[in-house]
Amino acid sequence: MIKVAVLFADGTEEIEGLTPVDVIRRAGITCDIVSVSGKTPIGSHGIEIKADITAEKADFEQYDAIVIPGGMPGAVNISHCEKAVKAIEIALKNKKVIAAICASPAVVLANNNLLYANKATCYPSAQFINLLGDKYTGEDVCVCENVITANGPKSAMAFSLEICKALSITPKF
Repeated sequence: MIKVAVLFADGTEEIEGLTPVDVIRRAGITCDIVSVSGKTPIGSHGIEIKADITAEKADFEQYDAIVIPGGMPGAVNISHCEKAVKAIEIALKNKKVIAAICASPAVVLANNNLLYANKATCYPSAQFINLLGDKYTGEDVCVCENVITANGPKSAMAFSLEICKALSITPKF
């Protein structure tokens, strides 16, 4: 049975986290909201999100994919969660699907030396593009082996559908 973890933190961009949750759950797949900021993180637009589990209690090895929404300071908060970063590292080494959007390809993956993909995209801000360096493609959504990256809120649905494609699942709309 496929299981997906979507990381949330205080300051997470809601559309980038909730769109994958909604789309994946529509496919009948278990998709847990895993919070690094307690049971009810507050998104970047003030929306309270009810987490299914906190990162400290999560068994990340049970997940087939980890989704990392952006938003500031959400991406920074996720980046500072040692358990989440370690889980991403292990998932990458085990060739599980890692999907990061907006600031997170740079702030979470690149800043923690976890951007193993040869190419990636992120929010088109100089500070984030510089962190990706020559891997930056400028695409809305970029797929490189088991790593999916996207540039921000406008790409949340396309990003979510690429996650489904990588997991060979079909959402029901």
